Amino acid sequence: MRAVGIIVKENKILLIRRIKDGKEYYVFPGGAIEKEESSKEAVIREIKEELNINNIIIDKFLFQIENRGNKEYYYLIKEFSGQPELGGEEKQRMNENNQYYPVWIDLDRLVNLDSLYPDLVREKIIGLFQND
Repeated sequence: MRAVGIIVKENKILLIRRIKDGKEYYVFPGGAIEKEESSKEAVIREIKEELNINNIIIDKFLFQIENRGNKEYYYLIKEFSGQPELGGEEKQRMNENNQYYPVWIDLDRLVNLDSLYPDLVREKIIGLFQND
């Protein structure tokens, strides 16, 4: 199981730009739910570790999907403090063939961002913000 944050601020969404084995793509920040931890607790912990931001307030639960046989829980986050910068395991694992970069992307660019995974979530997020 995985908990994921959809972090939005000023019409931008925070994504992780990945470069792995020469391929570039984007993913949503988040990670595994540990034993005895709720998905809400996990998303806050993961985002603190991964992006070094604090005072994270979950706006609301968005949806759940199954991705490659794994349940994933997605939460909207609009309030936090600090400037996102890479931390945690991602920072430790970073090397020439495995790179992570937090980036803000304009919400209206998501429609053309084909390299954002998983595809199903990209489509759901586009739908959510087109209706705002």
